[in-house]
Amino acid sequence: MPIHLLLRMLIPQRLQLPALPELRLLKAAIIRAVDSNIRNMKSSVRDGFLSFLTLLFTMPSFAQTNISGKAGLIYTPAARYTEDGNMAFGIHFFPGNYGFGTDNSNPGRVLYMNLTVLPRFDVNISMLQLFSTSDNPVKLGLGDRQLDFRYLVLKEKPRRPSLAVIVSNPASISPTLLTHAVVATKNFTISKNITAEVSAGYGSPYHVYRKGSTLQNYGLFDNLVFEKKSKYSRHKHYLEGPFGGISVQFRKKYGLMLEYDSRNVNVGAYAMVMKNWIVQAAVLNAEQITFGTSYNFSLLKLPNRIRKLHE
Repeated sequence: MPIHLLLRMLIPQRLQLPALPELRLLKAAIIRAVDSNIRNMKSSVRDGFLSFLTLLFTMPSFAQTNISGKAGLIYTPAARYTEDGNMAFGIHFFPGNYGFGTDNSNPGRVLYMNLTVLPRFDVNISMLQLFSTSDNPVKLGLGDRQLDFRYLVLKEKPRRPSLAVIVSNPASISPTLLTHAVVATKNFTISKNITAEVSAGYGSPYHVYRKGSTLQNYGLFDNLVFEKKSKYSRHKHYLEGPFGGISVQFRKKYGLMLEYDSRNVNVGAYAMVMKNWIVQAAVLNAEQITFGTSYNFSLLKLPNRIRKLHE
């Protein structure tokens, strides 16, 4: 049977194939629809990226943090007020002779994240890592983890400083950065562009920690001891006794710091590279240098640009 007769039998007579001009119109419509979808996708990605940048770089700024990530100066903390939902994270490097967590002189770093979970109450998570040297090799690992809590007992008023209490989680086995302290902070306006923050506090000579080995498992309250910090073999006398300091800020962008950390006098400076990004460096006891950087933003307050995108 000829091919054309077979096709005539298989294809219904009522089925009308579109003419060539109609096919061209259909093709053009499909191309326009696809192009429109691609443009919309690009616009959504661009708006999302701009919203992300806006979230990161337009939140209220927050002053510098200390070596372990708490609101403070270089090594010392402060009773600075932070808004609910504020998050900060960063890294600080310390030299060997002024380090933590070892009986030798290894330098290292502290990585941290700080979150104000409730009004006046913030939680700080830090991880201390030592650098290995040829003279004092260090077995690589995740590092010493620590959990700290800070509660602002009193908010600052015109004639009264703010007051904060800082305690560390007692379940830590390596208590070199444990903080048990009370600190007061007061701000002063020197001129239109210059402000000063003064802090003074006292660090307890005693601490509560878990006395044991990291290779063993313990219950929640097992092996907890209350003893003098000086009895700990690798104690660095961090915040043991009176401490204090002053930070002078220029135009809310640059600052100078001077502190006494209960053992040494430290001098430093910091600058806001962007609205929420801070870099800082200091000289410890006129001998060695420490430096770090931190970034903060709010988890609760969104900029107007982002809110309008979702209205």
